Amino acid sequence: MDYTSELLTTALDKGVDLVNRRVYLHGDVDEASIGMVIRGLYILAAVAPRQPVELFVTSYGGHMDDAFALHDVTRTIKCPVHTIALGKCQSAAPMLVACGLKGQRYASENTTFMLHDVRLDCPAGSPAALKSWAGDAEEGMRRYAAILGKYTRKKAAHWARLFSGKADLFFGIDEALDWGLVDHVWSEKDLEV
Repeated sequence: MDYTSELLTTALDKGVDLVNRRVYLHGDVDEASIGMVIRGLYILAAVAPRQPVELFVTSYGGHMDDAFALHDVTRTIKCPVHTIALGKCQSAAPMLVACGLKGQRYASENTTFMLHDVRLDCPAGSPAALKSWAGDAEEGMRRYAAILGKYTRKKAAHWARLFSGKADLFFGIDEALDWGLVDHVWSEKDLEV
């Protein structure tokens, strides 16, 4: 397919590299960013439904519901999604890397991963309303742990235990590889050192 330079520039401004079949999530996991990534994935899937797409993730995390939406799209579109974590892959973001095609999940050697329990962002209200929000958050964390248990070498209980810690849990590429969150250390080219 032929692309005009205006179309290529517009797509890149939205985080979609049409030529190289790459989509970029750079920043918060929220409605706007995830909406752009989902649209980018569907555009690339429509152009060539069986060719892989690379999803680059560098994020401090954000909203769990938006992360679940991207997870579901990643797992249901026809084209395989290869994932690459760069720099920071934290909070809601590790799930987005883990749900890529097994064997095609990467992280750069200096990526910092972080997991933690959910942070409630609920409106003021009655004790019953707060309890409802807390219940929804607990269910979301259970689903998150189950998803990681499905795609990694560790069971959901391992991930739930990590989420329940009192502090944010930071880890690097070695743990991410050992636990099966990613499959490989990513590098664009082989360099002789």
